[in-house]
Amino acid sequence: MIRLKVLLNFRKKLASWVSSHYLNMAIFNTFLVILVLLHSAKYFDPFWMISINVIIFISLLTSVFLLGARSRALFIFSLLFWILAGGMGILGINVWAERISIYMFQAFFIGVLLLIIEHLLIRKN
Repeated sequence: MIRLKVLLNFRKKLASWVSSHYLNMAIFNTFLVILVLLHSAKYFDPFWMISINVIIFISLLTSVFLLGARSRALFIFSLLFWILAGGMGILGINVWAERISIYMFQAFFIGVLLLIIEHLLIRKN
């Protein structure tokens, strides 16, 4: 019974968040699709290589500005990437484990920067 109540409360909060950030989510997803298409077409390849690492880093940064992600969300992403990298390492897929660990450090770095900025803003007020 308690699980059902928690699940319904989560669904209501998620639905209200999605309805208030609908345009920002559309811009975010369009931006990611454009980055992936530019990566696959190798459009800026001689000048600036748009790799998957760059796409993940830019998506983490734009999630802060467009979706309102805070340091807690980025630390959760970092933890999920860390668990996924450990799982890939256990399975012996070392290439993916190394790549996902890079994503983990990117999310952790942005999370630490946001945490510092949040605490500076709280002290300022």
